[in-house]
Amino acid sequence: MSSAIMTQATAEIYTQTAFSEVVSKIDNVKNETEFRNLVSELQAISAPSFLAFIAFDHLTPTSIESKLFGNQSSAINQFLLSEEVREHCNNESSAVSLSQFGSLYPQNLYILPVHAGHNEHGALLLQIEDPQDVEHLCWYWSSIATYLVHAYIKISKQRLVAITKRERDCLLWACEGKTSWEISQILGVSERTVNFHLSNCIEKTNSANRLQAIAKCVVTNII
Repeated sequence: MSSAIMTQATAEIYTQTAFSEVVSKIDNVKNETEFRNLVSELQAISAPSFLAFIAFDHLTPTSIESKLFGNQSSAINQFLLSEEVREHCNNESSAVSLSQFGSLYPQNLYILPVHAGHNEHGALLLQIEDPQDVEHLCWYWSSIATYLVHAYIKISKQRLVAITKRERDCLLWACEGKTSWEISQILGVSERTVNFHLSNCIEKTNSANRLQAIAKCVVTNII
């Protein structure tokens, strides 16, 4: 890493001990507020390399929502939350300078897509002054970002973990194409009870119908 950006404080986070400490902090995050605070802490100790984290929520198999942790200028914030960035990060894995998306964006800002598993991905915004540092910085931060993606997914699931075992059973059979009456016969309950459980799932997942509730639970690995 070039001496121009390798301050003593920044260099310290690249040791194995510091890496383990960062991972431990990420693993212990319990809610979105703690997650946001941790991102701010990483920004502070790694200045100027790490600027922001973008989380991608798979609302349905075809609908993705972006959430940004870390503020830049309003123009860059808007771009990072754009459909163009979502599509790029979904399909690519290499870091690219924002300038490749338009001459108005700085050459020293890089977006790094991170894929951590099925329907599990995010991205980092990095500031890299010397192009020779891109490979090294991206190698380090992609490892950190994998943990950030998993932590954010864990937090996101907390909004859905209120689904009960019986509600989950109804969803699983609905996934198999069973009607409410058929599910009632399988589970030994009334059809009205099945509809009650499925209605609860629809409400808890903020869905329009049981198909959307099923899709949301599938993409978030609830079922």
